[in-house]
Amino acid sequence: MKLADCSPCKNVHKVQAPTLLLLGEKDLRVPPSQGLAYYHLLKKHGVTARVLMYDDCHSLSTVAAEMDSSINSVLWFKKYTDDDSE
Repeated sequence: MKLADCSPCKNVHKVQAPTLLLLGEKDLRVPPSQGLAYYHLLKKHGVTARVLMYDDCHSLSTVAAEMDSSINSVLWFKKYTDDDSE
């Protein structure tokens, strides 16, 4: 019961910000199935969301995962924080 109360899924209905999820297929701390479940809940509640899955563990520390996740994170933040009024 305590774990369910701490789950991000419990408050998914409050999320409004576009959400990028970076998941490791070999993650033993947070199974990718939990991240995918959260993604589907976000989509169900109309939140803009994207999942990037990597052949890596929790830390996403392989060179390929680090580079790709860094580039895509910057692009994601740029897309959703650019001020069009300039």
